[in-house]
Amino acid sequence: MSSMEISELRSLIAVAAFAGVGRAAAALHLSQPTVSAHLRRLEGTLGLPLVERRGRSIAFTVAGESLVRDAHRIVALHDEALDRIIVTPSGDIVVASTDMANASVLRTVTRVLAERHPERRVRFRFHRTDSLRRFVRAHTADVVLGYGDLGPGRIDIGAVPLAWFGAAGAPADAGLVVFSPPCTLRDAILATTAGESRTVVRECLDLSSVLATVRSGAGITALPAFHRTESQLRELDLPAPPPLPLTMVASDRIPADTRNALIEALRRAVASV
Repeated sequence: MSSMEISELRSLIAVAAFAGVGRAAAALHLSQPTVSAHLRRLEGTLGLPLVERRGRSIAFTVAGESLVRDAHRIVALHDEALDRIIVTPSGDIVVASTDMANASVLRTVTRVLAERHPERRVRFRFHRTDSLRRFVRAHTADVVLGYGDLGPGRIDIGAVPLAWFGAAGAPADAGLVVFSPPCTLRDAILATTAGESRTVVRECLDLSSVLATVRSGAGITALPAFHRTESQLRELDLPAPPPLPLTMVASDRIPADTRNALIEALRRAVASV
């Protein structure tokens, strides 16, 4: 009987989170051909296309969006089971990150850890913010990176500015494209537009779906300013929601000098925006 591998589902989640194979590969510390092969194997297993090219960007098919939604649950349950039953190998460094983290921020984490601990393997896990808080409470990740209050031990990295984006020619009264709850960014968007006539026209689980919907002209959204380089999007001259606080929690398994190097490097990356 055909089956899907967890590594393939992790790649699928990362492609959805970072809206591209190259950025997903960089975040997962894999080669781009490896991530592409994971997607092809999933498509072969299911007998359905999951992604499609739209110019220089990609978008998920209906089947792809459905699988991404299920993949989040499958991978989360898989990881929780492993954490309960076996101890993470002492040589591994587990980084749990929001699926809204920017690829350059994750490359910063990878670089610092590789420089200071070249003998240790770094394993990334991408989850929504509510799942990240569970990592913090259970002490099952060495580094947790996300937006907002992650819980005890939170270290403030910096405020990530937001900006409004839409497709070329998007109408001035376009509706809102937001992430499904719970989501810190969604809350900021809705608070900023409270009292306006704009309505939510689409709720999306991942970044790829948000970008595809906005590029189609169906609505507008606010995203971290990192996304100014996205193709087929234009920045809109609208009052931006308040910046999102990027925060980090590091476990006692991370040496103090490594933790301090991570904080310094991440603060520089955020300040560069």
